[in-house]
Amino acid sequence: MYIGLDVHKKLSYYSMIDGEGTEIKRGRFPTTCEGLDEFANELPEGAKVAIEASTSGIFAYEYLDEGGIEVHLAHPVYVKPFAKKHVKTDKVDARVLAQLLRMDYLPESYVPGKEIRDQRVMIRHHASLVRLRTSIKNRVHALLAIEGIQTSKFSDLFGKRGMEFLKGVKLRQVRREALDNYLEVLKALEERIEEMEAILKERAKITDEAKWLMSIPGIGYHNALLILSELGEIERFSNPRSMVSYSGLAPKVEQSGDYTRYGHINKHSNGFLRWAFIQSARAAVRSSKPNRFQRIYNKIKARRGEKVAIVATARHLAESVYWVLTRKEYYKENRAIRASYFS
Repeated sequence: MYIGLDVHKKLSYYSMIDGEGTEIKRGRFPTTCEGLDEFANELPEGAKVAIEASTSGIFAYEYLDEGGIEVHLAHPVYVKPFAKKHVKTDKVDARVLAQLLRMDYLPESYVPGKEIRDQRVMIRHHASLVRLRTSIKNRVHALLAIEGIQTSKFSDLFGKRGMEFLKGVKLRQVRREALDNYLEVLKALEERIEEMEAILKERAKITDEAKWLMSIPGIGYHNALLILSELGEIERFSNPRSMVSYSGLAPKVEQSGDYTRYGHINKHSNGFLRWAFIQSARAAVRSSKPNRFQRIYNKIKARRGEKVAIVATARHLAESVYWVLTRKEYYKENRAIRASYFS
């Protein structure tokens, strides 16, 4: 039996079909643990369930998977061409998922093991805290700018000297109160971020794969763990090009006869990986130690500009990640140069 399950925040809709494609049953239930338990208890033995990947879909996937049910997670981008109808309802979506699963046409999303999923949660949580900290700092800068206060004399406004200045700077009463609140929030965020960083550093020390990645110029412990958790098993990529494409660093290609046009990078990809590779590329080109990524960046920047150059550099860095993880060894500059000609 094949079941399509369209999961939403409050309600989930299902369609149950047999091996011939005939709908046997359809219905809905609350998207809660109790609702999923009731749904699972009604499933016949050997049933297969298809769920479209989403926030609520991941919850249902993990809950049913831990209950021993065979669950398949559909890729939302590639399911859309199959599911488009003139009248789009939740029941139609569930039936389409079930039919695709029956015909073995379901485009599935990669689902890593539980350990990697847990690591993803930790690293993404750390990243969200860092982004929140950056947002608060930007609000502090804006607050000072409104009153014409210059901060250029501080190399780091939120360092020791800068914080002393912020605690004593004269502002209108309402803005002074707002600044004090921001500083309290920043202090709490810094404590949580430091705790998370300590945990991540320890994980990086005991992971061979993380040590291999940290030998690549520009990749620190945080991005090493982020890359590993987002990639999952490197064996699922047959070559560096497929990994680069998955990371969102490969340009779109349009070909017609002898005409070839390269467009923008593909945004329907893993945004966390793209961010990690671009940030690592920026760190590599700023490194005081000469490396091949600096040469790649400077050469392309002279012809195409900074933005194109940093993305191209990130693409080369991603290829190096592929070879390091595939060969299970530390990064070697000369070998990386030779590999780039054949990737």
